[in-house]
Amino acid sequence: LKIASRAEPHEVTDFQIQALMHIARFVADHGTPISAPEVLQTLDGRSQIMLAAPGGQHVARVVTYVDGEPIGDRLPTATLCRNMGVYLAHLGRALRDFEHPGCGQQLLWDMQQALGLRELLVHIPADSVRRNVERALDDFEEHALPVFQTARRQVIHSDFNPDTVLVDPDQSDVVVGVIDFGDMLEAPLIVDIASGAAYLQPRDGNPLALAAESLAGYHGITPMEQQETDIFFELVKARLCASIVLQYWRASFRDPGDPYLAKLLGGESSAEDFLSRLAEIPRESAIQTFRQVCASEVQRYFES
Repeated sequence: LKIASRAEPHEVTDFQIQALMHIARFVADHGTPISAPEVLQTLDGRSQIMLAAPGGQHVARVVTYVDGEPIGDRLPTATLCRNMGVYLAHLGRALRDFEHPGCGQQLLWDMQQALGLRELLVHIPADSVRRNVERALDDFEEHALPVFQTARRQVIHSDFNPDTVLVDPDQSDVVVGVIDFGDMLEAPLIVDIASGAAYLQPRDGNPLALAAESLAGYHGITPMEQQETDIFFELVKARLCASIVLQYWRASFRDPGDPYLAKLLGGESSAEDFLSRLAEIPRESAIQTFRQVCASEVQRYFES
């Protein structure tokens, strides 16, 4: 049972409901191998109802439970990352033709608004972290943002991360579902892949290895355009910037003894470390890496 805040615009709530219904119809029609929550109908055929509460009304709906376990804190393998890319590509195909007036919702995590993060940099306590974020946002503004004007766009999930991706408990490299469609919006398609790749952080070795696996898996289902591949690096870094900046900004509203504060900042060291490692990689090297994995995926397709 999902009850929306009355502060959420109704068109945004309906956007999420209609998107899930669209996905369900697409899966039924095409046999697409994805599993997402399905919206259940009321006895009189409605997908949502209004619940009265003090101060206003809330939209409520019921969705099905999706079997599987979130990836969580487990370290993803190369195989899982590739499978995540494949799964996200299938989800993207299911949403490709979906349109709704609520798709332009305003979100802090929207990478199209990433330059707005500069106003919140004062909340980052460490100078070195702040400098890395500033550099990454500068790179985003120079290389990625101009491409947004011509890049293909559609409704995307926008939050394909270890807490929203479900795997088989007995086969942890097998993706079996995706949940939490609250951050959906219309954006350049490449943003969806980059947002998820920002969470694929190897503990050692090539920092780009797992992100490259995810991109290759996606490319095998939905081929990337070169202009998309060439800004992938900047977009991954921009998502990390959002993770770092927004968490410190949120922490600024909490009292020192707030138990939520430790939890809030607990995961930011990994994002900071990952951004620091990526900052050491020349842009051209990253571009060549991503171009090569896409080319290799095409070659593997023809060889199979």
